[in-house]
Amino acid sequence: MKRWKNWTRRLTLLLAVVVLAAGAALPAAADMGPKPSVEVVFQGLEGQRFYATLLGNVTQYGPWSAKEEYLDWRGDPEAWDAFVRYPEPEGWYFLGNYADCTETGRFVWSYYPPETFYILVWLPEEDRYLCSTEPVSRYAFDSRFTVTATGEGLTVRSSYDYAGEVLGLLVRAALTIALETAAAWLLFGLRRRDQLALILKVNLVTQLALNLLLNLCSYFSGPLLTVLVYGLLELLVFFTEGLVYARRLRWAENQKPHPWLYALGANAVSFAAGWELAHWLPGVF
Repeated sequence: MKRWKNWTRRLTLLLAVVVLAAGAALPAAADMGPKPSVEVVFQGLEGQRFYATLLGNVTQYGPWSAKEEYLDWRGDPEAWDAFVRYPEPEGWYFLGNYADCTETGRFVWSYYPPETFYILVWLPEEDRYLCSTEPVSRYAFDSRFTVTATGEGLTVRSSYDYAGEVLGLLVRAALTIALETAAAWLLFGLRRRDQLALILKVNLVTQLALNLLLNLCSYFSGPLLTVLVYGLLELLVFFTEGLVYARRLRWAENQKPHPWLYALGANAVSFAAGWELAHWLPGVF
């Protein structure tokens, strides 16, 4: 039991090192790939025309600048002027990105959003502003907030779907374990209780660790790193499972041992199934 716990800790540590190493190398890609985003969903402004923006605490962030002049592609010039003349708190700036949120009820800053910001709304019918009472910071690669208009201000709370992410992780792990166990039973004749017990234990460790690390990659670093790391982690899982099966999986006397072939086949089946299911159940896979 002690040896099993030590092996579990080492595997989890090794998976974590792979993810961190890949993440450290990713910035070399410069401006390629997805960028962090901020999505704000508004409540309490239904039926009213309103514009929204984020006030940053730097004068330049990515392509956005507090010193830019108005250009036609930026949108409604009246809204631009309104945000320019807003008396920002000292050290905070309108960076030129804004949108009419009347129909959608949401504002999305999908390319270089400021890291820390105030959320500001302009109501043109009343020429009135609503601003978050405190500055807000991004907390994930894709940060989501729900904003409620209350009197003269905006109340902000993060609205990331943690429950949905946990459910997706557990569903992915459960289906993978079921597929690899089915492959053991149907394709390799591994049906004894001790064989299935070992396969279940190994997959509980590898698949939960794999899916947890993929979720963390997606949360902190976005989809590009997740896709890159996915293949590396699958190779590591294959190698680890093959090594364990070669040493500890007991085959029947009438069975020719194929631990590495089983590890390869089972992981190939689960990988292909997960890749296909991702198109059908994107919220889970």
